[in-house]
Amino acid sequence: MAYKPFHPPHIYDDNATYFITTCTFDGRPTLATDTHKRLCRDQLKEAVLHAPVQLYAWAVLRDHYHLLLLVKEGGDIGRFVRSVNGPTSRYLNELDGCAGRRVWRNYWDRFPRNAAEFWAYFNYIHIQPIKHGEVMPGQSGDVHAVLRTYEFSSYQYYLREYGEEWLTDLWTRYPIPDYLMMWDERTPLSD
Repeated sequence: MAYKPFHPPHIYDDNATYFITTCTFDGRPTLATDTHKRLCRDQLKEAVLHAPVQLYAWAVLRDHYHLLLLVKEGGDIGRFVRSVNGPTSRYLNELDGCAGRRVWRNYWDRFPRNAAEFWAYFNYIHIQPIKHGEVMPGQSGDVHAVLRTYEFSSYQYYLREYGEEWLTDLWTRYPIPDYLMMWDERTPLSD
C-alpha cells in the first residue's frame, strides 16, 4: 500500500481572517531574482483589487509567499490563491522560457484565533526576509534598517504609515512563537 500524504480540508468562511503560505514546487528558488519577486508581488496586488479580500500583511520570498488577509465574502481562499498563482505561473514560465513547468504547490491556511495570534502572524510575515536570508542585518542589528530595504513585503507600508515605534511595540507585545518560527522548515506542503 502506497503512502498517501494527509490532505486536510480547507475551511472557508465569510468575514474570516486567514494566514496563508504558498510554496514553489519542490522548494525551487523560482522567485530568486527581484524581477521574479516583483512579478509575483504585482500579480498579488492585482488579485487583491478584484477579490473580496482585505490584505493585512504579505511577503514574497525566493521559494514561497505569506499572506494575512480578511475574506469578506465568498469564503473561497482557493479561488483567490489560484488568481495569484495561475497568472504568476504563466508569467514566470514565459520569463524563464519554461513552458509547462509546475511553479506552485498547494497552499496551507490557518485561522488566527485571537488578536494576539493575528499580530504574531503579522510579525512573522514581516521578519521573513531576514529569516530566509533575503536581507542580512548588519553589525548594528537594526532590524528596521534592514527590512526598510526589502521591497517585497508590506513592511515598508507599515513603517511609512505607522512608524518604527509602532512596529517595535507590536514585536514586543506579540512575539512570534517558536512553533511558528520553525514552521517553514518542518512542514512540506502537500500537492
